[in-house]
Amino acid sequence: MPKIYKQILFDLDNTLVDDNQNRKYAIKKILIERKENATDKELKEFIELDNQFWKDRAEGKIKEPYKFNTVEEKTQWVRAQRFIKYFNDITLEEAKEINDKYIKLLKEKIVPIKNSTEILKYLYEKNYELYIVTNSPTKIVNDKLNKINAQKYIKYAFSAEEAGHMKPHDEFFRTFFEKINNQNKENMLIVGDELDKDILGGIKNKIDTCWFNPNQLKNEQYKVNYEIKELLELKNIL
Repeated sequence: MPKIYKQILFDLDNTLVDDNQNRKYAIKKILIERKENATDKELKEFIELDNQFWKDRAEGKIKEPYKFNTVEEKTQWVRAQRFIKYFNDITLEEAKEINDKYIKLLKEKIVPIKNSTEILKYLYEKNYELYIVTNSPTKIVNDKLNKINAQKYIKYAFSAEEAGHMKPHDEFFRTFFEKINNQNKENMLIVGDELDKDILGGIKNKIDTCWFNPNQLKNEQYKVNYEIKELLELKNIL
């Protein structure tokens, strides 16, 4: 008998929206404003640095130098570190300013992943509870959902900033369960593109997993319950 799910937990970036295009647009605008090279090479270097930065952060390799007074202050410091690494010779304050501009620019060009809105609509009409679980900045989560016309299908959008921890940390999921007042993981399925965040987070928290793998990457590390290369394949599961 097939498993019956009630709650579907969707990652956001590169699962429902094309985060790579989003980030390239934003960093290109910043490079042009700073009168620096903005070729494909520089954009690729930023994406690679950004990916590695968040991977290191999730693994606990990037630690805060002191205790911050507020979550927002901590978030600003963390996000500024990427730009200090990328631009090399800028101050923390300048990096914070660049990050603020970057977040605003992220809202300007939001590209949906193929069929993302269609699958959300389909699942919503089938009475699934749909949630967003993302490491994306809280400030732009709703903008992304609105731009792809998906907000009306989502019961709750939960970001790492609310938890104070990123996927795949247990604290991220523990806070999420508290927010939605539901500990029944048996009925949950998490759908995401990143093995070391979405899939590992699901495995560690005993949630069934569906790996969205449009580029047909190899996986020799984690056992997933399902694997899809197109979002509409979820119709075969749910």
